[in-house]
Amino acid sequence: MNNFEAVLFDLDGTLVDFQWDLDEAIPEICAILSDAGMDMARYGDPPSYVSLFNLTRDITDQWINRDALEDARKLLAKLDDVYNRYDQDAMKRWQPYPDTRSTLTRLVKEGFRLGVVSNCGREAVHGILARFNLIDFFEIILSRQDMSRLKPHPESLGLALKTLSLSPEKVLFVGDSINDILAADNTGMAACF
Repeated sequence: MNNFEAVLFDLDGTLVDFQWDLDEAIPEICAILSDAGMDMARYGDPPSYVSLFNLTRDITDQWINRDALEDARKLLAKLDDVYNRYDQDAMKRWQPYPDTRSTLTRLVKEGFRLGVVSNCGREAVHGILARFNLIDFFEIILSRQDMSRLKPHPESLGLALKTLSLSPEKVLFVGDSINDILAADNTGMAACF
């Protein structure tokens, strides 16, 4: 760890246990997208949470380019409500892993700058970190509202690098999923899980 200056963490499944109810959320999101005219059969059965979010951004970008800005805003608002509702539901059950606090404490004592980069919404990320008195460990906290594409897209980790003014080789990303590892790889930083 001598070459790293910062460690970025995913939230759910990494610092706290994963509690998002994907079995209920995905069909609800698919129904909204289907109502908006999307042929959902093209995107897998069932499509993933991340692919649905990124697909939505692709769709709304196309609508904006066709001067359908109001339609894009309405669709994003509907979907944001769904994502936020499921974030809030997961928050009720999230618990930090037993070694979360001690790991963060040790990293700070060793001089590492810390951050969170999560696909969850801002209210949930900040809320759970505050509830368990973890928020002060982090110099940077990025959530779904800070990015237009979710991990594995490199946007969020690129934004973290820019905010920290660090190059990719100076940062380690810790996550729990292939999307986390791919996001780090797509950004040029090391990753572990």
